[in-house]
Amino acid sequence: MRLEKHLPNFVSNLSQYKEIDKTSTYELDKLDLKLEEIQDNQFIESANNAGLARYEDMLGIAADEDIDIRRFNILSKYNSSIPFTMRWLVNTLNASVGKELYLAVLDNNTYTLTISIAKDRYYLFDNLMKDLRRKIPANIDLKINTLSTTEEIVYTGFYIRTADKHVI
Repeated sequence: MRLEKHLPNFVSNLSQYKEIDKTSTYELDKLDLKLEEIQDNQFIESANNAGLARYEDMLGIAADEDIDIRRFNILSKYNSSIPFTMRWLVNTLNASVGKELYLAVLDNNTYTLTISIAKDRYYLFDNLMKDLRRKIPANIDLKINTLSTTEEIVYTGFYIRTADKHVI
């Protein structure tokens, strides 16, 4: 990067400014290259060895010698994380616990997720707690308990009222 083009004409002809331009151009070019390297290391696709090493350290991935394999491992680790949605939770619980064998309630005010599973599925309790704790956001408090079924007789009643309307 040349500073000479940014100086006024009457100053750019002075020998002192020409020497300053020579020395500062070298340093500014080094700085420019370092800034480009930092920008490239923000993205997995363009990161160099140092940038990939930082991603591997953050994700706990063992380094490989081939840079393309390193990129693939990092990208696959990022892409394997599932965003938490209630639809995802329902699908996961349907697959692991069974449809209609659980009750899931998310309280948005207290950030509490309460999952009640059927009493005959109590053996899933520990594994479900570990698995969901890794996948749901850290700010959501997870509570898992068991449901027991009861039989009760429920009586309901209703009435119908009819009327005729006459307009004269």
